[in-house]
Amino acid sequence: MTIREAGKEIVTTGGGTYRIGFINTDGQEDETELDGFNLTELEELYRDFCKENGFRQNTVTYVER
Repeated sequence: MTIREAGKEIVTTGGGTYRIGFINTDGQEDETELDGFNLTELEELYRDFCKENGFRQNTVTYVER
């Protein structure tokens, strides 16, 4: 799923650190932490993270605050 789908009811406005689980290019579960002000900013940060590392953006498995 996408970061927007996974974070829909979890990401709140006002800032926070979010743990994002995803499937990496080796097909293994992986995770990263990103600080975002709201869901839109978190999407942008995750998109940049995926581009820099060669990951697909639609392999998110969870978002936790």
